[in-house]
Amino acid sequence: MGNADNIKIGVKGRAYVADVGTSFPTTPTAVWGTGWVDLGYMHPDGLEEALGEDRTEINAWGEEAPVKTRVKSRDGSFKITFLETTAALLQLYYAVSADDMTSHAAVTGPPAVPQFLSFGTGQASPGIERALGIDIIEGDEIERIMIARVDVSDRGNRKRSADDASSFELTFKPLAAPSGGQAVQRFLTNVSLT
Repeated sequence: MGNADNIKIGVKGRAYVADVGTSFPTTPTAVWGTGWVDLGYMHPDGLEEALGEDRTEINAWGEEAPVKTRVKSRDGSFKITFLETTAALLQLYYAVSADDMTSHAAVTGPPAVPQFLSFGTGQASPGIERALGIDIIEGDEIERIMIARVDVSDRGNRKRSADDASSFELTFKPLAAPSGGQAVQRFLTNVSLT
């Protein structure tokens, strides 16, 4: 018989980025430490995770189905739409490093000028690699996903209108972990191995 307690719902979530190599928390409830930046409010659609495999099929003479398959590669992606406009999100969306951004202080005037951030785009960029952490939370249930190294593989269109928030839809692609470690690590509370 089924157990309704095993049904997990992503009621809310948080996402964090840090420089590649920053230490991850060691438990699902530990606070994200120094170097991690909270990316703020997310769209109610939450997190969309996709997994994929590329396989080689070995066929045999006279057999209709493959006799063996081998995984050539596994990949995945994590898509989240963020609602806040922050320097960290602008860096990810526009593939601009913090070193290429300038923050201008407010001037009281005359003439008065508000604080503003400036940066340019349009040149080829190797991308902005980060470590990514995601918490999916339902009450005291937490699923923590820790990705050692990601790049933004897809960016949704930004719409600016009076009807909705100007958001940042980002799809993160896990890359091979530094030093050959696990690319994606997970903690899930209240899930038994047996």
